Amino acid sequence: MKLDAERLWSALGEVNRIGATPAGGAERLAWSDQELQARRWFAERAGRAGLDVSWDPAGNVWGFGGLEPGVVLGSHLDTVPDGGRFDGALGVVAALEVVGHARSEQLPGCERLAVVCFSDEEGVRFGLGMAGSRAVAGTLEPAEIEAARDSEGVLLTDLLEAHGFEPARVPEAGANLARMACYLELHVEQGIRLERLRAPLGVVTAIVGLSDYHIEVTGEANHAGTTALEDRRDALLPVAQVALAAREVMSSAPGVVATVGEAWVLNGAPNIVPGKAGCVLDVRAGGAAEIEAAAGAILEAGRAAAATAGCEFEARLTKCLPPAPMDEVVVGALVGAAAVLGVEAPKLDSRAGHDAMSLAPAGVPCGMLFVASQGGISHSPMERSSQRDCVLGAEVLGAAALSLAQRHGS
Repeated sequence: MKLDAERLWSALGEVNRIGATPAGGAERLAWSDQELQARRWFAERAGRAGLDVSWDPAGNVWGFGGLEPGVVLGSHLDTVPDGGRFDGALGVVAALEVVGHARSEQLPGCERLAVVCFSDEEGVRFGLGMAGSRAVAGTLEPAEIEAARDSEGVLLTDLLEAHGFEPARVPEAGANLARMACYLELHVEQGIRLERLRAPLGVVTAIVGLSDYHIEVTGEANHAGTTALEDRRDALLPVAQVALAAREVMSSAPGVVATVGEAWVLNGAPNIVPGKAGCVLDVRAGGAAEIEAAAGAILEAGRAAAATAGCEFEARLTKCLPPAPMDEVVVGALVGAAAVLGVEAPKLDSRAGHDAMSLAPAGVPCGMLFVASQGGISHSPMERSSQRDCVLGAEVLGAAALSLAQRHGS
């Protein structure tokens, strides 16, 4: 498959004008006006390609080509705050370009190709993460939807209703599961491994599992100037120890990544010994046992620090996603397509979460293709991938999708 490189690049620029930031990135938080505008842009483009377009009760936008179950290509258009122009958007644009080209050229299997734009993949606004694909997979609980609110107190249910969606019907998005023969996604790597290998693309074999813990430490607030060392119950010290222990575990356990990316002091001030503090610990690895062992060691270090500081330590598991292997047949199709096109595409795992992580355990055969990230930077306005690599990725994706469509019968 040979795509129009300038057309693909232009479409990527067009969608990123929605929510464009002064720093050169994009910000389209889930269910914001900008993100909804981007989903409408996707729907219009899919319709222009001749697809049958529909919105499901979770806000996912689908476009089917006539034959089902479809070989579905897609990604998401929501971003993190002050995010980049490639995360999610590249996969959506590539899906549209591949399917549009295949249909315009009437390539064998084109009627089985379909596209999807999932809602709220990032999870940064309402804390859900992969909400749209989880609704399709049947793992998004009604209680999660009812409880979800953003940092300003806006309820997700209120936003859904304001835009014509009924919160109680969100689980009905699961009806689309049976319409998927398989799912393929082109995505930037969001890491530096491919660049170090000087490889433009990589075929994903599995998405690592992750566990998130919400940690709260309770000590005693007191005057910073008058409270002696032996009298302090500083709640921030165990939080700091959790962050340090995460780094120590990473250094001794290859393949494990552990991060404290969010921390806080309740009612903090320069002249107050912290009385209550907390953080979120994120642990990822290729195996569930590795995650459990790493998290256990880090949390134990935090508890020990809390005991020394005279504080109470509480850790609550808030997210647990098991590792998600990609389907061997879909992986084989991607590897084969890259080989035919003469593109180097080594196999690697994904160390970030993606919608395929929701779909694979639900029985959808999934595959992902990575495009090299320049400098390994992502979730930033500085996120970059070359036009050449992005187009190559879309062409390999398209060739693999058509081979799978033909296998399912046209």
